[in-house]
Amino acid sequence: MKILFVDDEDTIRELFWEYFKDEFDVTMASDGLEALAITNQNTFDLIISDISLPKLNGIQFIQKLRADGNQTPFLVITGDSDIQIAIDVFRMGAVDFFLKPFRMEALRSRIKKFENADIDLTLLFNSGEIIQFSSDCKIKLRPQIKKLNSYIAFIVKQILNSPLATHEDLISIKIVLYELLANAIEHGVAGVSYAEKQECLEANEDYFKLVDSRCVENNSSVFVEISMDDVGVTIVIRDEGNGFAVNQIPNPILNPAANLVSGRGIFLAKMNIDSIVYNEKGNEVRFFKTWYKLMQTN
Repeated sequence: MKILFVDDEDTIRELFWEYFKDEFDVTMASDGLEALAITNQNTFDLIISDISLPKLNGIQFIQKLRADGNQTPFLVITGDSDIQIAIDVFRMGAVDFFLKPFRMEALRSRIKKFENADIDLTLLFNSGEIIQFSSDCKIKLRPQIKKLNSYIAFIVKQILNSPLATHEDLISIKIVLYELLANAIEHGVAGVSYAEKQECLEANEDYFKLVDSRCVENNSSVFVEISMDDVGVTIVIRDEGNGFAVNQIPNPILNPAANLVSGRGIFLAKMNIDSIVYNEKGNEVRFFKTWYKLMQTN
């Protein structure tokens, strides 16, 4: 996996390099102009950029990338506690944000979700990990968190069947799926609590290994249903877990530095879609997104 990491602080770049150099193909940049020059010559699977950069700040860097047609997913880092900055970059297609200081293992858990995008979907069918019911857009998953990217690729492939689907729609839907489908696997099927996740990350343990071992033990499924019409797309995700109390999840808009684990998924999802509704038990979520083309004409 190729990652571009952009930060003007030497110590943070060195720490990132030492932590991830053996696991990923990492390229470093110290300012926005250098990062832009690097992306003009190379392609990456993920870009991680600080917002406060010299010469060309993080937001300007991202804007120039998008203007040039570069759609590489990116995470943003900021030392500013103003949540409005994070909201602005979400609207530009960011998949997550981190407030300094942050734990490298928490960042690692986010990066890992972007791996394995090139897994052959045929293999997942043959192994029974993905089952599609006839020609309907109803899917059953025997989930593993390390294959999250492949599941999302399959779901997005179904949405591409609509002539109204645009690249902007797919970016927003992918961001939401990264969060909500991961939640169904981590907390629904695996049954990992938010406290357990926090403890695992703080101990620098392999969180993905914990989740996938629990998925095997619990032998439960995740169900995804997709419906599309002339207005937009609706996706329902249901797991066989015990659910959770949605109203007890911390609100990162009110206190973004309070918790870097709980509540982020729902917050990120709400930034990219029109509506999101959980059932009473908390093990089913339904979200709707209006087609981008329709939003542009209104």
